[in-house]
Amino acid sequence: MDGLTLAKICDVECQKRGISKAQFYKDIGLSAPSFHGWKNGSKPSQKYVDAIEEYFGINLADYEKSDVREGLRDDLRILLNSARDLPPSSVYTLVAQIEKMKEDAT
Repeated sequence: MDGLTLAKICDVECQKRGISKAQFYKDIGLSAPSFHGWKNGSKPSQKYVDAIEEYFGINLADYEKSDVREGLRDDLRILLNSARDLPPSSVYTLVAQIEKMKEDAT
């Protein structure tokens, strides 16, 4: 599992359970910089993957991606669900269009 997906799962699970990030880091022996590294593309070690599964009582292999999107606004969830089956080239085109829309709005 890539670091960004794992970080999002941890964010959602901590929020669901009312666990602070500081407590989460302490409980599994993780540093904040390592966690933020996952969000920036670092791959988590299996040690942390196993610790997270045990900590939250989840099986990451079975964790549905929709669970990661649970904390999103409804409109963003609809957008992600709509784009799910697009080929990567189409997703990149869509992202470019969204970036252009953001520029035009400012």
